[in-house]
Amino acid sequence: MADLTDVVIVPHTHWDREWYLPFQVFRVRLVEMVDRVLDQLEADERFRFTLDGQLATVDDYLRIRPEAEPRIRRLVADGRLAIGPWQVLLDQFLVSGETIVRDLRLGWERARGLGGCMVVGYLPDMFGHVAQMPQILRKAGIERAVVWRGVPAAIDRHAFRWIAPDGSEVTTEYLPDGYGNGLLLLERPELITERLEALQEQLGPFFGADPLLAMYGADHSTPAADLMARIDAFAATPQRWRLRVETLDDYLGAAPPTGPVWRGELRSSARANVLMNVTSARIDIKVAMGRAERALSRYAEPLGALWGRPGYEPFLDLAWHKVVASSAHDSICGCSIDPVMDQVLVRLGEGAQIADTVAERAVGAIAEGVAIGDMAVANPSPVGRRDVVELRTSIPETWLSVAVELPDGSRASAQELAREASMLLDQTMPPDLVREFFGRIHGTELFGRYVRDWRIVTAGETGAGDGGSDRDGASGPRLEIDVVEAPDPGTFELSVMRRHLDAATAREDGSWRVVVRAASIRRLAANVPAPALGWSGLRLVEGEGTLDEPVSVATRRLANSRLAVDVTEDGAIRVDALEDGQGRASGVGRLVDEGDFGDTYNWAPTADEQPIVAPLETQVVVRERGPVRGVMEVRSTYRWPLAAAPAGTGRSPDTADVAVTTELELRAGEPFVRLRVMLENPCRDHRLRFVAALPRPAGHSSAEGQFAVVERGLTIEGGHGEVGQAAFPASAFVDAGGLAILLPQVTEYQLEEDGRAIGLTILRATGYLSRDANPYRRDPAGGQFEVPGAQCRGPWSLAFGLYPHTGSWVEADVVGQAERYRHPFLVAAGTGPAGGLLGAGEGLAVDGNGLTLSALRRDGDWLELRLACETPEGTPLIIRGPFQEAYEADLLGNAGPQLAVQDGSVRLKIAPWEIRTLRLLAPRARG
Repeated sequence: MADLTDVVIVPHTHWDREWYLPFQVFRVRLVEMVDRVLDQLEADERFRFTLDGQLATVDDYLRIRPEAEPRIRRLVADGRLAIGPWQVLLDQFLVSGETIVRDLRLGWERARGLGGCMVVGYLPDMFGHVAQMPQILRKAGIERAVVWRGVPAAIDRHAFRWIAPDGSEVTTEYLPDGYGNGLLLLERPELITERLEALQEQLGPFFGADPLLAMYGADHSTPAADLMARIDAFAATPQRWRLRVETLDDYLGAAPPTGPVWRGELRSSARANVLMNVTSARIDIKVAMGRAERALSRYAEPLGALWGRPGYEPFLDLAWHKVVASSAHDSICGCSIDPVMDQVLVRLGEGAQIADTVAERAVGAIAEGVAIGDMAVANPSPVGRRDVVELRTSIPETWLSVAVELPDGSRASAQELAREASMLLDQTMPPDLVREFFGRIHGTELFGRYVRDWRIVTAGETGAGDGGSDRDGASGPRLEIDVVEAPDPGTFELSVMRRHLDAATAREDGSWRVVVRAASIRRLAANVPAPALGWSGLRLVEGEGTLDEPVSVATRRLANSRLAVDVTEDGAIRVDALEDGQGRASGVGRLVDEGDFGDTYNWAPTADEQPIVAPLETQVVVRERGPVRGVMEVRSTYRWPLAAAPAGTGRSPDTADVAVTTELELRAGEPFVRLRVMLENPCRDHRLRFVAALPRPAGHSSAEGQFAVVERGLTIEGGHGEVGQAAFPASAFVDAGGLAILLPQVTEYQLEEDGRAIGLTILRATGYLSRDANPYRRDPAGGQFEVPGAQCRGPWSLAFGLYPHTGSWVEADVVGQAERYRHPFLVAAGTGPAGGLLGAGEGLAVDGNGLTLSALRRDGDWLELRLACETPEGTPLIIRGPFQEAYEADLLGNAGPQLAVQDGSVRLKIAPWEIRTLRLLAPRARG
């Protein structure tokens, strides 16, 4: 018996909810599979099953088989059916750190509700793993993880110590041959011994004397109905193998913290494809995810928690479920068939719609304390700051200049952007058509505005809802209608106007003139302050205001005291950081187009690739001339091939002339320029990038994402037949060589030219889910399904910012500049009683260096606050707000030690790269 080799068999399935088939098709198969598994578990108490670590499989099943819930509860409680801890198996790099937390929390809470959660960070098929995952798991009470992709060649044992940037550590089980290495082990009894020997040969170097782990399952697999009988039959014959069936929880329960050490993210393709270019597949999905995440975690939840009314929490829960469902790796990665991608976009759109509406309600509650005619701005940041806002309002035509009055009595300059036409209709028509015109009025709505008053002017009399007179002196009968922006209940009754008109038309022959007027509207821009997570009232007044660091605009130049932006004759964009009017760091960027003979997983070049850099022509158009905001457009025309050659030998000789507009926007006081690249894409099989020469050569990049800023080199470890492209994702920013690129969503970048330039992917068009003959990958990543939607033809745009600076990203406060770029103020018109003083209110303020706000949400009378220290140095932390008590908490929301609250503040120290969660007692104001 001493010579027996133990083999632990873990029956499981890996269930992609949507991928090469739509969700509902896969759910039919899921229900069939789980039906069989439950029967097997109940038929043989020795059988165990691990249900892929994601509760979505259970929820999707119970939606069809609700009567099976008691069966699942019993099996979970008995420890024979392992579920959780995730809601879905997400892609860690393509979502925010907060989405990872919510995914874990949703899955954990659901699993606990069903009888128990597998306390394992099961990460079997993600395309690499983020640096902070060990800390995320540990702060949820999980000490063990399981991974496959991304593990570097330096890890030569099946168990290793994985350490996050803050020092948190999890014991991690590495699956050297993936999660399906035992799938065929027991399929043919006469081959079991031979297959076990092959398994021993393959896994022996990693496991040594430890029991071998055989993962009996694969994508959408169902265990053999007679699995236990096969194991019994094999055990009945003399063997040197001892097989036992366990869940992953059972197998890892006795695993001690041992093995080699790895610090930080796992993105190597040494032994498995890491599929690095999913970041740039279907970029529209990434844009939609980033928008929904920000709308939820940085607007709806925090502003609603501090300023909104109760009752909206169920909406926010629904929105988070939409976002989390879309974060599954085959969904957010963009590597699924077109019907799946359509459904993902709908879910993310719904999540953003809910969040936008809840945030609008919160700001609307603020606006009730601001007088009609004034404006309210809301700041989503946990620090007081300024932002440029657009104000759309009615101003007397006689005002020669306009300023914005602030609560402290000071005035800010206002820049007029546009005036909207006040005459919406001026048309002569016969009386019968005038009566038909009433059909356009729905309640009080007309032309997207609302009727406030009206007048009927005839040759003999003036009758009106307001007794108005002949304002323009024109002869002949006419109907005049005044409309306003917001409904004014009780001021207009359609039947009254119709009765007056019927009487007037009976007396007046001939045509009538119908005039619909709106108040004269001006669009203004102003740079205004607001307190941390708070609000400020604004009032437009006649006169001049002040403005620091105004923007000047020339034919090809935007500048303020901190930055100059120039457009060269060939359309390239040069940015210079200024100090005392002199350039201190500069970079030059231009668009570069090249072929793509890859697929949604891996970009690959066409043969003899000749990137297209030079436009056919370029025109620069100034749209806004400052001083608050300067905007210009670089309008260039490029000639691009329509597609790749069929065998990837080059690009098509057929071409299209493509107009590309790059919008440049510089604001007063900001040290970065905002860019948006816009085009109508007619071409297939190509990649468009913005490539910028760096102010100075860089040996590495620093990319923000998922609670950390990760340093990455110029190369990446390849292998397993996959070319190691150093193409990486960045969330809020990427910084290299004195240039930070600020981002509103996860975006792909790559350092090139030996660190002298950085490329940002704007568009990647490809036609296959997975191409069998991908030049940059040996093994297919999926089926060779055509995905025309991934060609991204039609309207396209992508936004980013350029921030050249001296010093490091820490010294240049790139974290703070990204916060300003990503989170604009919200604006609402006041709805409170007219008159009164302007007010302002602080919500919750966080003082410290390099801090990011991940979440502020309400849970009854409690606020849950989550911060991350995104800096290599810790910082003193002061939290000030309307709370009475404060407690430490874990990522699952469980309260820990109480903290001292003094003068409405909590003071503590946050460590480098630490994720910190607090629970704050802050009952809502009653009444």
